[in-house]
Amino acid sequence: MSKHVFHRLALAAALACVAFSSSAAVPQAVIQASSSTPGYGHRFDVDHLGDYGFVEQEFNISGLARKFKGTGTLGSDGKWAAAVVSSNTAYNTMMIVRRPADPAKFNGIVIVEWLNVSTGYPLDVDWGMAHEAILREGYAYVGVNVQKVGIQGVQKLTQYGSRYAQTSIPDDDISYDILSQTALAIRSQSALLLGGLVPNKVIATGHSQSAMRLITYTNAIQPIDKVFDGIFIHGRSNSGAKMASSDSLPSTTAIRSDTNVPVFLLQSEMDVALQPGTSRQIDTERIRHWEVAGSAHADQYLLTNIGEVSSREVGWSPPVCSAPYNAMPFYEAEIAGFNHLKNWIVDGTPPPVAPRMQRDWLGNIKKDANGNAIGGLRLPEIDVPIARYGHANITTGSLAFLDLFACVAGGNTNYFTASKLQSLYPTHADYVNKYKAAADTAQAKGYIRPVDYANALARAQAAAIPQ
Repeated sequence: MSKHVFHRLALAAALACVAFSSSAAVPQAVIQASSSTPGYGHRFDVDHLGDYGFVEQEFNISGLARKFKGTGTLGSDGKWAAAVVSSNTAYNTMMIVRRPADPAKFNGIVIVEWLNVSTGYPLDVDWGMAHEAILREGYAYVGVNVQKVGIQGVQKLTQYGSRYAQTSIPDDDISYDILSQTALAIRSQSALLLGGLVPNKVIATGHSQSAMRLITYTNAIQPIDKVFDGIFIHGRSNSGAKMASSDSLPSTTAIRSDTNVPVFLLQSEMDVALQPGTSRQIDTERIRHWEVAGSAHADQYLLTNIGEVSSREVGWSPPVCSAPYNAMPFYEAEIAGFNHLKNWIVDGTPPPVAPRMQRDWLGNIKKDANGNAIGGLRLPEIDVPIARYGHANITTGSLAFLDLFACVAGGNTNYFTASKLQSLYPTHADYVNKYKAAADTAQAKGYIRPVDYANALARAQAAAIPQ
């Protein structure tokens, strides 16, 4: 072999290695600010962001995304391996940024939400649950649409004209890489995306379908890309989602025990009742799993919050359900969970371990004399009840998908009769004292934050109990 040929082969080999390395690395995305007029899902009129010193901006994120497929056995232990199978799928999607205007009020943590598209439109579910703390404690928030159906949904909205005409996500196989590219852009393009705020830590979060996909991301993609400092998974199913159509997934999947970042899993009672395999998750030095007794997959607080956006954007009105939505203040546990995850990734302080739901020999969740769950993380409303909190609900008329979805996911609240309340709490002072004792316990265990503790006591004091 001549020296010239040898050099050519060596150069070709080197270029091949470079090409392989660049395809494995997280690609840089192109970020562009959208029109100054708020677009889909804006919160200016809903949460009065300016009153908290927050600004809201919409951006487009675009580029070439990688696709992955699982390699080897994708087992129930979650120790999944993945390989890049292509790196040239073009995409263009939307993201919303909500952040403190004053850098002095920024706590250094950016929460990136995998927007939920189960209704056909992108919904900021975890913003809806935790926005009080995000605004109060100075987080920055980025909601990014990474799935095809979300783009299709916003393109149907005639009030935005051609605003989203150029957006495109060909398929959900690239969703994982879009999420990674978002996290990378937050760090490398913070001057544009965050108005100059300098991020210290970046957290990924997602609910329901998004949580299912975050299971896969946590187990297979985060070990490769290493772009997040912590992951918050809310309302997960038994297993994850496929990276490629050829992947074969187990029926139940754990978070891998060797995760390279802290992972916080938050489950409602409905989640673990309908997806009992999720309760097999083991707490470790980097994994925490909470099950909140009496709570629903999408409760009254959440549905009220996202309903305000949905009614404006898609003309949706809350349906009439067979029972009121579940009123357990599940959001308080989520706010506590985010605070624990923040401390975990900043100074290494792990969240408290919470008890799991108690189950009978058939695997069903045990119930007390009031029909409420036994075991699990217990908010004061479950230990000093004024209702039976459950998850069986249905629309009384409309079977439209959004109506059916809201009622079924929203769970139920069956309030006690006046006579039952009188038997449980002979006087208002008796109710308030019992409630305060339960709230004291919940706060001491780290299940609710001090502000939510104070708000809870105010609610109890104002409640007309007994009637």
